[in-house]
Amino acid sequence: MSNDPANLGVHNSLKHARDFISRQNGIIAPVPLSEEELNPELQDDLSLQAYALEATTNCYRVGYQFPEDSEKSEFCFFEDGRQRTVQIGYIPTETGGHQIILPVHYFVVAAVILERKEKTLQLWKEAIVRKGILIEKSLVPDQAILTEFESYGLEVVDTETNGGDYYALKKKALRKAKDLRLATEEQLIADWRLTQSDDDKFLIVDGTLMNLRNEVSIRRCIGVSKSFGSRYFDLSSHNRIMSMKEFERSWTFRFHDPEVGAADQRMGSRERISWYLRLRTRPNTDPEFGLVRVEISKHYAENASSYAERFSKSLLSERLPTSYPAQRWHNHLFPIYGCENYLSSILPSMKTVAASMKG
Repeated sequence: MSNDPANLGVHNSLKHARDFISRQNGIIAPVPLSEEELNPELQDDLSLQAYALEATTNCYRVGYQFPEDSEKSEFCFFEDGRQRTVQIGYIPTETGGHQIILPVHYFVVAAVILERKEKTLQLWKEAIVRKGILIEKSLVPDQAILTEFESYGLEVVDTETNGGDYYALKKKALRKAKDLRLATEEQLIADWRLTQSDDDKFLIVDGTLMNLRNEVSIRRCIGVSKSFGSRYFDLSSHNRIMSMKEFERSWTFRFHDPEVGAADQRMGSRERISWYLRLRTRPNTDPEFGLVRVEISKHYAENASSYAERFSKSLLSERLPTSYPAQRWHNHLFPIYGCENYLSSILPSMKTVAASMKG
């Protein structure tokens, strides 16, 4: 473990987590995989009834020339967040005459923004990192010990699950970790927005903007998703998207009919403008090779096609240099790959978690 403050903080929190389980007469039993690996979660999608803002009869060639435009990008800021949720043990207890197995999860969530200056990526600001344990507080047998460890600085997050179902408690821990990660990302994005006076300067965010609720901050964000599990149009139209050539984009669309969204505040509150973009192609690959989906705020709906053209040109430049050997290098933006590498360097590995549980 290095002397980096973030790593030292992780080391201390892991020690407190281990000691907390022991003091509660629990069993220290770290699982060799994170909950994210055990229970992979697809991106949240909203609707299968999108509202097209441009003709869907064809896709559009972006005005991008390679290699002439390969170093022309208006983007300088890139954000990513990461979560790791590991079950490190459990506490046998009893409530209402029922035997309970109370899982204890260790979590780390982090968010970082990298800024490009003179072709070099560097930290825009210190990454935000939160770490601690996830547990159903009401089921902890000795509440005094719980309070004691919180006073030591161990963050104990209540999963707020009703009942003592072991599997429900595990699922809730994973969802709670996601909520913590999103809150951490939103905090960092809001900080970035407040320091940037230029309203025409945008932040590239890895993944969907759907789960981010601060609409003021989102107005300056561009979400780029590498994976998606739903289609929004009829089969013929969707297959037209899947057949796009390199440097082509789909029509822009909203996720709901604007009139329906206006009538239903629940739907309209998470509205975005989106389109697909093909970063690269090569022979004998699957239809999603090099394909990303881009999202921007609904604020830009009236000029959606202009923004799609403008942003797509810069995104095509951000595909280089390639992020190989990253698993999805073909639809990775290189600066986001840099964010992921930095976050990986400050999050504990599974070996670190397991070693810390041994004392």
